[in-house]
Amino acid sequence: MNRGRLLLLIDVIVVAALALTALFQVWQEPDGDWEGGRAVQSVLVAAFTLPLLVRRRFAAIVFVTVLASSWVQFELGGELGQPFFAAVIALYSVGAHASAPSTFLGPAAIAVQVALVDVPRLRDGDPVDEVVPAWFILVGIWAFGRWMRHRARESVALTERTERAEAEAARAVAEERARIARELHDLVAHSMGVIVIQAQGASRALDSAPEQARAALASIETAGRSGMAEMRRLLGLLTTTEGDAGTTPQPTLKEVPELVERIREAGLEVDLGVEGAVRDLQPGIELTGYRVVQEAMTNVLKHAGKATVEVRLSYQPDCLEVEVRDRGSQGPVVGQSENGGHGLVGMRERVGLYGGTLRTGVRPDGGYAVHARIPLDGGRP
Repeated sequence: MNRGRLLLLIDVIVVAALALTALFQVWQEPDGDWEGGRAVQSVLVAAFTLPLLVRRRFAAIVFVTVLASSWVQFELGGELGQPFFAAVIALYSVGAHASAPSTFLGPAAIAVQVALVDVPRLRDGDPVDEVVPAWFILVGIWAFGRWMRHRARESVALTERTERAEAEAARAVAEERARIARELHDLVAHSMGVIVIQAQGASRALDSAPEQARAALASIETAGRSGMAEMRRLLGLLTTTEGDAGTTPQPTLKEVPELVERIREAGLEVDLGVEGAVRDLQPGIELTGYRVVQEAMTNVLKHAGKATVEVRLSYQPDCLEVEVRDRGSQGPVVGQSENGGHGLVGMRERVGLYGGTLRTGVRPDGGYAVHARIPLDGGRP
């Protein structure tokens, strides 16, 4: 059962209970005890109870109708109990569901009651503790309704913001996957080009220079395996193929020093360190490592201002580790970066594509750290 039907069921139960109780009081007494007779009283009971079924949509109209019919019913000798409860529900409803200025019918009605009924009662000697507390109760009921309306609107606004954030995150992931797919396309195209060139060389050298032909075939095997692995990853990305893949060579880890120099020119102090035996890795892993450094330093530049950055590339036997640490930033936001990516979203997608892990967070001594670990086997074939 959805929320709307549940609320309607609750309203039906409340209205039915009020109406049946009031009708029971009307019909248990002799007809002559009621001014206008039991039929008139029954119509008035319906008038101050049935409108409550639509109190959420027409709160102000229902409030006026309930007050008017309750007052007429009471003036004709009716009981005060059921009309009072109906008026309380209508008062809450005008606070919770009516928009300004209609909602102020509630305080206005309370003010009229105080001026025309309660003040004369006090003048006639009625105890204060029997009159004044009702004012606070009625005002509290209306104010509670306004507070519930405010909470409901905040809840709706929060839900909308959450949905927009989820949609933006999904869009960022889709765009980043499309960008990664285009770059992988370039890597695969490069591998295929290498295979064609080496195959031509091997064909020419097959008879005259067998050793050279074997070296070319080994190069073809390496390029073919790399190309097949990248192709499988490319096909694994659920993405569109819109846009031109381009022919610009993709960057590698050898270009990280040039990137560092550009960042230094932008005003950051960057300390670049390399650990382990530097060697050529799979093109996709090289590109992923470069992009992690690029995204991380771009975020530092955007969010940390004049900060000191430490970049570490660690060539391990089974993995590549990339770490970028700074002093002064509070971390990046998930937004588009200057090079067209999407910050943490892009880094996480790239590293995860090769079976790696990405850890990010604020450092205990201040600043922000990004650490990526990328297996050299790519995580999966």
